[in-house]
This record gives sequence, C-alpha cells and structure tokens, in this order.
Amino acid sequence: MSTYSGFGPNDRVPASPVSADQALRSHLARLRELRPGLQMHGEDGHEPCDLVAQAEIGAGLRLVVVLEGAVDVSYGGTRVQLSPGRKGTVSAALVAVAKSERFTRRARRGVYSRRVSLGLDRDWLAQTGEDAATPELAHFMRHHLALHHWQPTPRAAAMAEQIVRPPPLTPLLQHIYLESRVLELVGEALGTLCLCAPVHPGTSALRPREHQRLRELHAFLASGQADALTLAQIARHAGVNANTLQRQFRAVYGTTVVEHLRECRLQRARQALERDGITVGQAALVAGYVSAANFATAYRRRFGLSPNQARTRI
Repeated sequence: MSTYSGFGPNDRVPASPVSADQALRSHLARLRELRPGLQMHGEDGHEPCDLVAQAEIGAGLRLVVVLEGAVDVSYGGTRVQLSPGRKGTVSAALVAVAKSERFTRRARRGVYSRRVSLGLDRDWLAQTGEDAATPELAHFMRHHLALHHWQPTPRAAAMAEQIVRPPPLTPLLQHIYLESRVLELVGEALGTLCLCAPVHPGTSALRPREHQRLRELHAFLASGQADALTLAQIARHAGVNANTLQRQFRAVYGTTVVEHLRECRLQRARQALERDGITVGQAALVAGYVSAANFATAYRRRFGLSPNQARTRI
C-alpha cells in the first residue's frame, strides 16, 4: 500500500516538545484504508510540532479538501498550498500522479486545520472503471502532476465535514459511513473534469420522471444526434417547452442546453484530433464551426492548447 499524506521510513520530523514517535502515532491513527488502494485521512486539530514529512506515493489521483486552516504539500516539484479564501468557503484540489513520486507535507506547530486528504491508487481506479473514463479525465490522468482546483458544492463540503467528524458508530457502521461519504466526494471532484457533471443543489423539486427525461436528453446531446437541431427542436424532442427545459437542465447540470451541446461537440472534436488525427478543418466541422480560425480560438480557450498541438499527441 502506498502511503498518502503520511510518514515513511525516511521521514524527517524536527525536534520539538512533541516527539517524532508521538507525531507518527497521532498521524497514523487518522490514516485509514477504506479499500485496497483507497486511502482517507481526516484532520481536525492543531499541529503538535513543526515537521517536514516525506513519503513515496504510487500512481493515481490525490484529492485534498480544506475546510478551515491551510495545507502546504508538494508532489515532486509541484507545490500545493490551499486555504479557504473567506469564512464559509472551502478550497480543494485534485492532483494527477502518473508515476511514483515523492510527497512532502510541511506543518508548523500550533497551526489549526480541518481537512480531508484522499488517495486513489491506479489499481483502485482500474477496478472501478478507469478504462471507461471520459476523454477529459483520461487526459488529466496522463499528465504527471497536473493540478486541478475546484470549488466544492455545499453538499460536498458537508460530506467532507462528516468525514472529519463522523458520529460515534460501531466499527463496521463507521467504515460504511465514511466510505459512502468519500465516494460521493470523489464523484463530485471527478465530475468537475468530465461531461458527467455532478447534480447541483435545488434539483429536489423535480419529479423522478423529469430527472429521467433529463438523463435521456443528456445522453441524446452527447450522441451527436442533436448537433443540427435548434433549441426549440431539442425541447420538442424532450417533450417540454424551451424555457422549462433550460431551467431544469441548468438546475441538474449547472449549464444550459446550448452550452452543454457546444461542450459535447468540442469534446468529440478533441477525441477525433487526438485519436484519429483528422485535420483541423475536419475537427472544426465536428465542433460546429465553419471557420477553422474561430474553432482554434475556442479550442485553445477550452483546453489550453491549439488543435495542431492536440494532433501531435497521437
């Protein structure tokens, strides 16, 4: 098992009124492996001493959510410093670790923090369907030490709070309780990288049939069958008027139908560029652009590289 946010044989804990052994035992008491390859560390308290803890971690994803206080860690040469910007906000980051890397955690004695750190090893991701990952998630995971900041929803912040401060339960029930919250937190974090965005607050007023209709429409838009349709035609296909469709779609997916359709087409163009090596002009048509220049501008704005650079990845 790779250690996450943890101590290894070569860890360095400077001299302090709190001994290295005490710091080590205190940390390990909060480190849990929920399943092989899925590690969780919840922290709620003041650091007992100044320390620089280092360990080797394996390939996978690392997720950090800071509810209060600050975190200062490094993955190889990539330093991640997180602290909520203002009271009531939550700060979070997702890091792709494509190969074994050195992890470093720094702390100052007496500094308070409340946070959750998760380690998702590659083996665990593979067991849960890594091969079925969306192109966006697969692309992120291929880039060693890629960093993705995201703003957790109130629901995700509540899950993190419950992980840090679980209720008093029997060991079995507490394990199930923690694992369920961890999986929901992971789902939202990965959803920020994917087309399958997490459900947003305010959707409880929708009836089950309306949720089902929106799921079917979501799949319809992703399939490419709606590329040539107007919003009014899409709404007729869904069996509702355009205003109702836009309101319900935004409530569930956090975006409009037109914005989501544009995103779907850009994602398909990207996949065709990277996988099939089609020309930039052909990719522009896939994305719905008549002008290759306009497509290149939109592509760079969305993905941070030009269509030609994407083609060189094949």
